[in-house]
Amino acid sequence: MGFAVKTQSRATEIGIGIGLAGIAFVISPVGLRIATGRLDFSLRVEVLSLTFVAFLLIWSGALICNGRARRAFFHLIVGSFPLALLATIEAGAIAVRPSEWISPTADESILLKEKDHRWPPYLMSAGKFTEHDGFRLYKPWRGDGILINEVGLRTKSPTPKQLGEWRIAVTGGSAVWGWHVWDVDTISVQLQQLFDRNGYHNISVYNFGIESAEIASELALLRQFRELYSIDQVIFYTGANDATQRYLEAMTPPGTRPPSLLGAGPDNAFELVKIIRGLQAKFISEGFLAHIDAEVLPKLRKNNSLIIGMAEARTYCRQEGLKCDFVLQPMLLLRKNPIGPEIALAKSLKQLEPRYDVAFEMIYGAARNNSTDVYDFSNVLDGSTQPLFVDAVHVNEPGNRIIAERLATIGAASN
Repeated sequence: MGFAVKTQSRATEIGIGIGLAGIAFVISPVGLRIATGRLDFSLRVEVLSLTFVAFLLIWSGALICNGRARRAFFHLIVGSFPLALLATIEAGAIAVRPSEWISPTADESILLKEKDHRWPPYLMSAGKFTEHDGFRLYKPWRGDGILINEVGLRTKSPTPKQLGEWRIAVTGGSAVWGWHVWDVDTISVQLQQLFDRNGYHNISVYNFGIESAEIASELALLRQFRELYSIDQVIFYTGANDATQRYLEAMTPPGTRPPSLLGAGPDNAFELVKIIRGLQAKFISEGFLAHIDAEVLPKLRKNNSLIIGMAEARTYCRQEGLKCDFVLQPMLLLRKNPIGPEIALAKSLKQLEPRYDVAFEMIYGAARNNSTDVYDFSNVLDGSTQPLFVDAVHVNEPGNRIIAERLATIGAASN
């Protein structure tokens, strides 16, 4: 009788151990990729996943093994428990996101599509990109309301040019590409619809936006596709990525990789680290601000990649006979009167990234004074009575429509 009970107990332990191993696979990076459709995850998700996997496998080994091996596994459980506890706290913090209560950096609730749909997990993966010399493209993909064509652009496929047709390419970063909006709500599609409604049926608009693109990579992509698409005019809707990246580089100690600020999703940094940073940001010293004014901002004046890139783009456009215009995209901290959730976002940004608005204004100011082909859209959204900014630079669908209306005057004037 005792032997039977012992055998049954042992079978139960082995069964539980195998079950824990199965759970470990489900929450492993491989299991999560299968379940979510994402090609990859942020470092935070990878670390948490592997920590829980290791802890569960240790428990599985302790339950399945006997004798010395089991004792060894229990020693590993004791040693790994603090890491598992820390991972559990981090996972709980991710679910609640207290850092967004302390220092909010984004509010996706004002995106209209968020009311009915989730953003496709695939499009949150770095694996959606392919690398080229000087720029990135996307792998062809089709989803609900989103199409990446066969050449890797989120736009119409290249076709033979019609007699009298005028083709406009809008280049830029994620704001042009269409961060968290469907194709129909992107700036380029809105611009095309405006031209069609106003009788400019000979104008075709193409979306040459690539997430995180700076003006140098915008130009590299234009060189690649200008002839294929028979482009006549280019609107460089630009500035935010160059200004932000130069600001972050100037603020980051040498030898350290600067963080991502634009389009940084909630899974790009450890939540506990963001909580600490948010609390620290509320107590910025006057000495630190003086350091930025004396050391950081002068660096930005000398290293203005936006000005350099615009000059190179002008040279290329002149050589190729292209009509080119430069539009400085709006940002939240340059909006005169933030509305609703924008108020908290603006306050938080000023704390987390001190003098970020000053850096933007300085870089944009130099670009404005550089030539007559520059249009500053810093105040283009000021007349709206509804919140438009989702984060520092991305706007929602109504914001894209307002921007498209202003861009239409630039495109129509050339036709």
